[in-house]
Amino acid sequence: MAFTWQNNVALKNKPAIHGDRANQNPTVYSVKNFLAGSGNVETGSFVWRDTTNPETQVVNTGSSVMAIEGFVERTLNHNGWDIQTAGDMTIHEGDEVSVARKGDFYVESDGAVSIGDTVYTDYTDGSVTFTSGATTVDTGYKAKTSASASGEMVIISNW
Repeated sequence: MAFTWQNNVALKNKPAIHGDRANQNPTVYSVKNFLAGSGNVETGSFVWRDTTNPETQVVNTGSSVMAIEGFVERTLNHNGWDIQTAGDMTIHEGDEVSVARKGDFYVESDGAVSIGDTVYTDYTDGSVTFTSGATTVDTGYKAKTSASASGEMVIISNW
């Protein structure tokens, strides 16, 4: 069993981890309990139904014409994480995925963010971004807090 030593010290704790619920307001989940499809699923990202098994699996890749299934909430209800790898947020193929359709969540910013900015996802990997591009789609979420630099925590909501 490998052991990972602490490799950095922060002067101030982050308010949350990427993918955490931001508050106790209602959260609406998908009707089905999905499993991670091929290629694994990342916590704090957006997912689409797996085209090879759409009834039971979700994946981090979609297209501009596919409907987003939801946001992957960070939960501790399965054994899928590799706790020996620092910062691992991967839900491995076949493990349960908590897919939220509506709610308030923490995400890491990819640059400066203003309150009210649209939240996009890159349909090649499901990552959260606040900048539209050739491979991004609007998620229906908006930024509820701001960030001055990349890596800061932002609350997003689609309520």
